[in-house]
Amino acid sequence: MDRRDLLKAATLAGIPAGVAACATSPTMNTATRGAELPPGPSPAEILRKAPPVDLERAYATMERDGLSGLVLMNPVNVYHFTGFWPATSRMGFRPGAYALVSRDPRQPVAVVAAEFTYYYLLADNAYEYPFQVFLFTGPADREQLAAARAGRYQVDAPAAPAGSTIFKDAGREPMMDTERARLAAAQAAVARQPVSADAEFALLKAIRSLGLDRGKVGIDEAELAPLFASAGLATQVVPGDDTLKRIRMVKSARELQLMRYAATANMQAALAAAATARAGASYRELRSTFFAEAARRGNRGVFMVIGGISAEGVDRPLRDGDAFLFDAVSEGAGYHGDFARTVFVGEPRPTMKKAAEAITLGWATVRDALRPGLRLSEITALGRDTLRKAGYDFNVAFGPHSVGLFHSDSSGLGDVALEPGMVLSVDCPVMQAGIGGTAHLEDLTLITPTGSERIHPGAETIVQV
Repeated sequence: MDRRDLLKAATLAGIPAGVAACATSPTMNTATRGAELPPGPSPAEILRKAPPVDLERAYATMERDGLSGLVLMNPVNVYHFTGFWPATSRMGFRPGAYALVSRDPRQPVAVVAAEFTYYYLLADNAYEYPFQVFLFTGPADREQLAAARAGRYQVDAPAAPAGSTIFKDAGREPMMDTERARLAAAQAAVARQPVSADAEFALLKAIRSLGLDRGKVGIDEAELAPLFASAGLATQVVPGDDTLKRIRMVKSARELQLMRYAATANMQAALAAAATARAGASYRELRSTFFAEAARRGNRGVFMVIGGISAEGVDRPLRDGDAFLFDAVSEGAGYHGDFARTVFVGEPRPTMKKAAEAITLGWATVRDALRPGLRLSEITALGRDTLRKAGYDFNVAFGPHSVGLFHSDSSGLGDVALEPGMVLSVDCPVMQAGIGGTAHLEDLTLITPTGSERIHPGAETIVQV
């Protein structure tokens, strides 16, 4: 298809001719010129005043779903509502902190943690938000602990003294500023709320304090449910997964700041990796470069699909004439970047040129149509209909998904309508073999009140090396 035919196809598809003209360019520079990480405060500073979550949306969503509140232990959910993400949860240990959220906005979010966890892993964040903190140490007497459990938790079991599980001052040198700050934070938490004997007693104290011992409460892990029953609480406990997805699908202003960092760093790392592609290079080189460049920019690599191969143990050399996709995902401060392009090593086969043209046209059309109220199914239909009208015979996914704390934030919610504050990816891989390579195109797009905008800098649709 020449430029005149593509412009004609663009008119049929209802997109501006100028966009179609840009879409015809088959080459690009391998780096995004002038792209830098967004200016402004660091992720830690962004979270200093409040948790990542949009609490107003959380209250409205809980009301919509008839929930009095949420009790959470999955580290991702705890982080979303608190900004706390204990490193031990990434080491294979049981969750080190719990979050409780009441629908009553007068009740600040509550955090339940071991005293040592709070002292050593959480207090360093020095958040200004007025969390209700419930700490536990250990039982002072195991027989009394067992008796209190047998009595359905109606009486608190005696706890080991506050301060017994944190670092003692050896007195040999003056304490460092960090040590003094940690000690002060733990002591302040205990002064507001005495320590409990274990996690169950601390959780129940927080549940009762927030008024979640009645009504309907959502949980994110099934193992939380027996505690409500064991304590004889009048609470109706239900799975909270869909409520949590609906909450996190739309981002707060703080989350959007974090996502701009993560998405920009991810894109830069991916393009830096793509720039190393050449005859004689390998998939392993590209992956290792991406992970290293992501880390250099403050992100943590999640995965990189190359040439349609996601198995990281598979390696192959690149040859002149290769055309392959890369799909790169990394996360920064818990939030994901997701970016994909097609790479041409030298001159590609004619079919691959057409495939790259097709997905460029389809994505340009979809991008211009994104707006609040559009449903996910309509996005897919529009992309495929655009290619059909333009005369392209390629099977392209045009698969939309909300991106944030998860690669797919809204999975399982069905055919949702777009809302302002959503960050959307529309996956545009060609889902066919026998075309002389693989092709993909993917950006992260913020849904605005009137349309959409990229959440990271622009980059051309093909990497030519």
